[in-house]
Amino acid sequence: MQPAIQGLSKLLTRKCTRLFCAIPAALLILACAFIPSLVSAQGTLSREIWKAGDMTVTIIQDLPGEMSASIFSGPASEAEKLKYFIDGKAEAGIGVFLLRAGGKIALFDAGAGTLFKSPGKLPETLASLGIKPEDVDYVLLTHMHMDHIGGLLREEKRAFPKAKLLVSKSELNSWVALAAEDPSNANAAKVKVVISAYGDDILPPFAFGDTLLPGVRALDASGHTPGHTVYQLTAGGKSLLIVGDLIHAMPLQFALPDECASFDMAPPQAILARKHIFAIAAKEGTPIAGVHFPFANAVGTVKQDGKGWKFERAQ
Repeated sequence: MQPAIQGLSKLLTRKCTRLFCAIPAALLILACAFIPSLVSAQGTLSREIWKAGDMTVTIIQDLPGEMSASIFSGPASEAEKLKYFIDGKAEAGIGVFLLRAGGKIALFDAGAGTLFKSPGKLPETLASLGIKPEDVDYVLLTHMHMDHIGGLLREEKRAFPKAKLLVSKSELNSWVALAAEDPSNANAAKVKVVISAYGDDILPPFAFGDTLLPGVRALDASGHTPGHTVYQLTAGGKSLLIVGDLIHAMPLQFALPDECASFDMAPPQAILARKHIFAIAAKEGTPIAGVHFPFANAVGTVKQDGKGWKFERAQ
């Protein structure tokens, strides 16, 4: 394992420690908040959503599901908040984005793996697209919650034998430090397993603003987690933003961006990140794609709508 990774815990700031300790039961919250649906093996679990230059992006539905209204809070009244849910739930999903570019294959996040009773469908969907585990060259992580890193492992061993992992410096540092501070934290323990499994194939953690692969740049979206990352893909004069967990319940959080899920570790920062990225997307007409967007609405554009935003699905 790289010495840089072995010494990561020394680099953590006290601020990041406080953010994590504020939510010691993040895994339990996630399990209660996201309600998986059964996936039909015959269903369509992938579709191309964006193409520019030599880049092609495909959404893979690892799991469909719903987010419960009960885990959202903010300045809106309960009655106002519930207008955006049906029977207290909003359609969501756990998605993985597949990038083909320059003869390389990259994934943005890796899905839930076996976190839920209904296992994630990433492995068989990749197979249906003609992609073997050893064909994946890179996995770029928006952050390291278990529904994003679970699919990196199969029976606690690496699922992608040749893949290089890319994750922001503040994100990786924070989880390593939490694992040392609180060995009982299930999410931090899973991060340790990922680090052990991938070892030297975890590339030196990147800083926000870095260009990681040709046409792929990391943008700061900290708040949901200390190193939450939005990825900007650019080719052929076009751009796409993969916005990770800026949104957990589309109907609510586009209209009322000050509402946060209970597993946003620093809500004020998460709100600022959401508004900042959406302002960039709206100004430049850049489509966005989110990990927890419903599969049918995986990509679209945003426009300012009063104090909130309006999402328009890409055709």
